[in-house]
Amino acid sequence: MKTIHSESAVKQRYAAAAQAPEPALCCAVDYEQQYLKIIPHEVIQKDYGCGDPSRYLKPGETVLDLGSGTGKICFIAAQIVGPQGKVIGIDMTDEMLAVARRNAAIVAGRLGYANVEFRKGRIQDLALDLEKLDQELKQRPIADAASFLAADELAQELRARQPLVASDSIDVVVSNCVLNLVETKSKRQLFEEIFRVLKKSGRAVISDIVSDEPVPEPLQNDPQLWSGCISGALTEEGFLQAFADAGFYGMQILKRDHRPWRTVEGIEFRSVTIAAYKLRPPRETKGRNYKATTQTGQCCGGGCS
Repeated sequence: MKTIHSESAVKQRYAAAAQAPEPALCCAVDYEQQYLKIIPHEVIQKDYGCGDPSRYLKPGETVLDLGSGTGKICFIAAQIVGPQGKVIGIDMTDEMLAVARRNAAIVAGRLGYANVEFRKGRIQDLALDLEKLDQELKQRPIADAASFLAADELAQELRARQPLVASDSIDVVVSNCVLNLVETKSKRQLFEEIFRVLKKSGRAVISDIVSDEPVPEPLQNDPQLWSGCISGALTEEGFLQAFADAGFYGMQILKRDHRPWRTVEGIEFRSVTIAAYKLRPPRETKGRNYKATTQTGQCCGGGCS
C-alpha cells in the first residue's frame, strides 16, 4: 500500500489556506468576542481551529502556541497575559507566518504594547530554528552526500547552541487542533518536546480532534483526510496516554464536544480540550484526574488546523 508524506500534505494545504480561506478547514468555535475586536479580519478569516485553549490562560504568563497559523490564538493570548506576559507562536509554513507577522504590528498598535513573536519551526522539534538553518544553508548549500551529512550536523549544533525554544522556559503550551497533523512516528517526540520546554510549574492546554476508535491504515494514507485533521487523530484514551508517557500528571478533559465533528467510515471524530501538568498538582490525589465537561451544540463544520 502506498504511504503518504503527511508533513508535505499538511504544508501544501495550509500554505494554500493562508492565501485564500478554505471553508472545509473551519470549525464552529465560540471565542470570547471581546478579544476578537482588535484582531484584523485577515487573521480571523484565515484561522483554522477546533477549540479555544486561550480561555485557560492567566495574566503575566509566557505562552507557547504550537502551530500558530495566522496568529489568532496568539493575539487573544496577548490580551489575556497582558504587557507583563509573552506569547510565542511556532509554525512551519512560510505563508501562515507571513500573515501572522504582518498583522502583529497592527495588533500591537491597537493594544499599546508588543508581546507576541512568531518563529519558524516544526512543533515536534522545538529546538531547531528553521530560519537560522535556512540562513546557514544559503552559505553552505547541500550539493552532495557529504554536505547533506554536514547539514545534519549543523542542525544538531543549532539545537544545542541556539534552540528555537529553550528548555524550562514556558508557563503554558497551547495548541488549537494541530497535534493531530504531526506524522505518527513523530508524535512521541512531540509530547516529549512539550514537556521539555515547560517550566517545572508549567502546563499544557491542548484543543484537538480525537477519534472513538483507532484510525485504520487506509485512512491514514489519504492526504486530504490527514491534512483535514482526520487521519492523524489519536483516540481520546491514546491522547491522554501520550501525555502520561511523556511524564505529565493530572490530565483533565476540560471540554469534550458531545456531537462528533465528523464521522468517517463509522468512526466518530470530535473536539476535546485537555490540560496536563509537568509536575503533580499539589492537591492531586493518587491516580490520573480525567474530568470532562461535555459541550453540546458546538460541533465542528469542517476540518481543523
